Amino acid sequence: MQRIFMVLMVVFFLIILLLSNAPMVNAQFSEAGVQKLRVAVDAPDFTLKEIGGGKISLKELRGKVILLNFFATW
Repeated sequence: MQRIFMVLMVVFFLIILLLSNAPMVNAQFSEAGVQKLRVAVDAPDFTLKEIGGGKISLKELRGKVILLNFFATW
């Protein structure tokens, strides 16, 4: 029970921390000239090869949460 309480407290404080930074983040975007999109825009469809040899496209994953991680090895 105590462990659940600690986890909930950590989540609560993280949410408060993220919400308190929102005005600063909005100011940084505004300063950089970045604006919110007025109309929702779909991401362009693309297809990737799977490790097993198959293919998967972004269109097949519509409605699911997707994390794209672009990285470099230098």
